[in-house]
Amino acid sequence: MKKELPGEVLNDMVAQAKDGNDASLSELCEYIYGRIYSFVYYRVNHREDAEDLTGDIVMKIIRSLDRQKGNFHAWMYRIARNVVIDFYRRRGVRKEVSLADVHDEPVDERSRIGDGVLTRDKLRQGLKELTAEQQEVIILRFIEEYSTEEVAARMKKSVGAVKLLQFRAIRALRRYLRKKGYEIKS
Repeated sequence: MKKELPGEVLNDMVAQAKDGNDASLSELCEYIYGRIYSFVYYRVNHREDAEDLTGDIVMKIIRSLDRQKGNFHAWMYRIARNVVIDFYRRRGVRKEVSLADVHDEPVDERSRIGDGVLTRDKLRQGLKELTAEQQEVIILRFIEEYSTEEVAARMKKSVGAVKLLQFRAIRALRRYLRKKGYEIKS
């Protein structure tokens, strides 16, 4: 899990960056990039696209930092979500995975399913079966490892709504993986 900054530390960093403190701005850029990259990567499926979009998102966040109000994380992820949506609108295509971009390595040891291994490619394919909100919940909860309360704050939803989205997303992923021949151990 990426190191989470305490709210007051993050708020101070943001305030100092808004005031033009270069060191705080640099730290904030690194913090944002670390949070946004995997969020974007599991939505676009291509490492190069994820890197480019993450750079664009960081720049967009920094340029609009003076207008930021409220929960910083919710605001940051909303910008990221909108940039990804715009990316697909400009392309006019559905999400696809290029065979050249497939990395067939395990996500981690906890991702073992039956005798098969849940690879990043299989996870990305499964995520494509979900709604955008379900994808976001799965990425934030299980890839970014945020708590349900943190996900709710970032998505501006109630904890109950996040739990329901998570339940439905997991059920849809389970159906997809069973359809692909994986034995699911609960």
